[in-house]
Amino acid sequence: MLKARHPGPALRALLLLVVCTTASAGTVITHEAGEVRFEEPPQRVVALNWWLAEHLLALGVVPVGVTEREGYRQWVAEPPLPDSVRSVGRRQSPNLEAIRALKPDLILVSGHLMAAVPALKTIAPTVVQTTYEADSNPWIRARAHLITLGRILEREDRARQVIQQAEDELRLTRQQLAEAGLAGQTAFLVRFLDDKRLRIHGENSMLHQALVQAGLANAWQQPTNLWGFTPGTVADLGGHPDAWLIYVRPWPESDRERLQASPLWPYLPMARHGRIVGVGPVWTFGGVLSVPRMAQMLADQLLAGPEDRR
Repeated sequence: MLKARHPGPALRALLLLVVCTTASAGTVITHEAGEVRFEEPPQRVVALNWWLAEHLLALGVVPVGVTEREGYRQWVAEPPLPDSVRSVGRRQSPNLEAIRALKPDLILVSGHLMAAVPALKTIAPTVVQTTYEADSNPWIRARAHLITLGRILEREDRARQVIQQAEDELRLTRQQLAEAGLAGQTAFLVRFLDDKRLRIHGENSMLHQALVQAGLANAWQQPTNLWGFTPGTVADLGGHPDAWLIYVRPWPESDRERLQASPLWPYLPMARHGRIVGVGPVWTFGGVLSVPRMAQMLADQLLAGPEDRR
């Protein structure tokens, strides 16, 4: 079993945002929407965000309900979601009656559903954890939230082991790329929406964290939204003649063919030099386990070389 290390200064600072105390009457959690006291570890947990479900499963806790269950299986995939888990509506509009029917003793929700928290509290104790915010580091926040969840569920040791294992996997990925002479390579990280529009992932995205943790550099240094990406077009992918273009699948073949037939495509340095690879499908807004998984996907594709030369 891996031995957990103490969190670094940045992670320790973030842990101050979520205060956990253990009193004679139970565990008290101060979170983004107030304070919750747990007399004993919750047993029936509903997660209204996929990365929260990912964290539960990482701790060995199977949620009784999640939003958009099949979407989790398609995009997040790991850890796998058992068939016993019920779907409780959409991530942006969870079904309160479906949640109530599961009789949860804990509901986990992101701050982007803060307006629903008063109604959720009438069903069960509700804890708000937000990983994606403007000008924040989601990798630091996700690790802090996992430790807090571990305390709620009396699985803090397991949470620290999960974090340690993720960091060890990232170290091995960095070593792979360094040994192949790819350390420090620059890349644009994009998701194509069609043959013209795309999302370019920047500094406060989890995909960026996977890239830099793998020892690579992000070519995109422009402002992003709170989810860590900037809406753009292929015209924004210039200015870095040696950069790779790493796109997140799926990229429909029809959109790809139209883009490659456009007058602009031959002028892109990565198109001229064949420095284009795809990863996934993968959920780019995941939690702690998603980062080493995305980093290894990036490394595998770069080590395999450009797609058009395989």
